[in-house]
Amino acid sequence: MAKETNRQKLVKLMYLVFITLMALNVDVSVLNSFVHVDDGLAETNVNFSRKVDMVYDDFRKQKAISEELVYPYYDRAFYVKELSDRLVDTIRRLRAETIAEADRIDLEKAYTLNLMELQNKDNYSRPTRFWMREGKVNPAAEDGTEGTRAYKLRTMLEEYKKEIKDQLDPEHLEFLQLGLDTEGPFYSEGGDEINWQQAMFNRVVPVAVATNLSRLITEVRNAEFDVIQILYSAITEGDFRFDQIGARVVPQSEIVMLGDQYQADVFVAAYDSRQQPTILIGDREIPTEDGIGKLQLPATREGTSSYSGVVKVTSPAGIVQEYPFEGQYVVQRPSVTVSADAMNVFYAGVDNPVSISVPGIPHENIRASIAPRGSITPRGRGTYTVRVPGDISEARINVSAIVGGTTRSMGTPTFRIRTIPDPIPTIAGQREGDVDRQAIVINPRIAASVPDDFDFDMDFRVASFTMYTTISGLVWERSATGSRLSSDMIDRIERLPRGTRVVFTDIVTEPAADGVVRRLSPISVRVR
Repeated sequence: MAKETNRQKLVKLMYLVFITLMALNVDVSVLNSFVHVDDGLAETNVNFSRKVDMVYDDFRKQKAISEELVYPYYDRAFYVKELSDRLVDTIRRLRAETIAEADRIDLEKAYTLNLMELQNKDNYSRPTRFWMREGKVNPAAEDGTEGTRAYKLRTMLEEYKKEIKDQLDPEHLEFLQLGLDTEGPFYSEGGDEINWQQAMFNRVVPVAVATNLSRLITEVRNAEFDVIQILYSAITEGDFRFDQIGARVVPQSEIVMLGDQYQADVFVAAYDSRQQPTILIGDREIPTEDGIGKLQLPATREGTSSYSGVVKVTSPAGIVQEYPFEGQYVVQRPSVTVSADAMNVFYAGVDNPVSISVPGIPHENIRASIAPRGSITPRGRGTYTVRVPGDISEARINVSAIVGGTTRSMGTPTFRIRTIPDPIPTIAGQREGDVDRQAIVINPRIAASVPDDFDFDMDFRVASFTMYTTISGLVWERSATGSRLSSDMIDRIERLPRGTRVVFTDIVTEPAADGVVRRLSPISVRVR
């Protein structure tokens, strides 16, 4: 049995959903959803008919060019058309009769009735009797047996499949994937195996029966299209036949300079994965896989290298045809560019921004690691963040690139490691000179900031300090924890005579990002 297409699997799944919903006593809103499915199938059937008609038009055009070439495939194709139209007309009539039976309306009206206007969407007794019981040859036999409409339709479908398959030559049958499955297996709600007639029509509501019949029309047109497409392909089977097609981009150069333009030829290429062509460059044969040559040329010298060759393929008529080709490629020594964005060293304990690029290699094919210790984290588009500990004197960035499916080393630049410079302590923005006492009172805090020429943002917090001043020749001293002046320090500053010197010393920071505790230089100011 031929493997089912995805479309056929989808149709079968939709059918199972229909049957499941029918077993659940669903409400009207769910039943109305079948109307939307049926509308979609109707639109699909219209589009499918147009698609099928295009192939028949191609047959007519080919016959006008060469009737001898088209024969006998032309007659077979139009016989398939006759069979398909006849079966579709029968299914449409049965669908209209089902609707007419459900709502007790005229057949003419039933042909054009939209399922949304169907009054008895959920009454399955009438379609069950119509399809499964009426006309039985043996009244005592199981429903859906010989003589019933369900049995007759199944027989028509099976005869149709046999007839259209008979129109194909034996060697073409391997390309045929027919739907219209009447063999199953099919299962009831309780899990018992049932036949096609029971699955399609037994206790199935009219709206679902009508939708199922629309689906059958889709499958008939699908089968018709597959058969006539194979027949049409057989007309030109003496020509090359391709089973694979894909987009190909052939660049003029893999390397593009800043400000220049990337230029390439983009086209669709077809190839036969079942035939391995012979590809020669000089006297050397190139290996092939699934109809595609795998060209590998040595890069033994720098500069531009050119090559040329020929592809030999055998046509279905047994004639070997040759197709020449040529090209060139650029060979360069492995090189790498690694730059620290902030400066030419790494600072311990902070996020050092780094850019890494390799000429001619896309960023996503570049790999980087750090030694002897530390971390390097990609940030995208060739940028990275490097963090190193403070107990090493240098770090190496190991850069490699994926070239031709293999990983190659591109270089290992070395960087010196420096510690973060000590911050500068200030009070009211000053570390020396005159300071307005009210500025201290408003912001009574010792701040610690990195030097202006340091390119990283760092937060330092003061852990403790001591304040000294003199009053009438006597030394006044107080210590504080944290960066904030104590209340008695603030009170003393408010009462100091103008011009009195105040010194903040023993300033100690909390551990910074590099884990180091720092003792800072003192602050010496005069209050005014």
